[in-house]
Amino acid sequence: MKKLPALATLAVGILLLSGCSQASTIAACGQVAAQAVQVSGVIESFSSPTPEAAQAALTEVKTVAEKIRGIDGPAEFVTLRDSWATSIDAFAAEGEKAIAGDVSGVDAASTQLRTATDAIVAYCTP
Repeated sequence: MKKLPALATLAVGILLLSGCSQASTIAACGQVAAQAVQVSGVIESFSSPTPEAAQAALTEVKTVAEKIRGIDGPAEFVTLRDSWATSIDAFAAEGEKAIAGDVSGVDAASTQLRTATDAIVAYCTP
């Protein structure tokens, strides 16, 4: 029984070495799920009545962007991840402007971020 974890690790290694991207996709997507929920929550909470709460939401979403940049996976996943990170950066930039009084780009950035979040979640949902 003690050999089962070692065998499982070996099996995943063989899959990765054999060019099978399923194992790496599963690993990458597992890390993304919680981040996607967090981003969705931040989008909703950004319209907070206080600038402090809005700033806290932006800080949270910037942290998510940094986390997801470190997640690796197959080429298609990386493309979606990069698009998602770019959308988060754009949302954060527009959010900073909104806190300063210029709300003109927040709706478009929110829509873009929702679309990118939905795309990566759809990719990771079997």
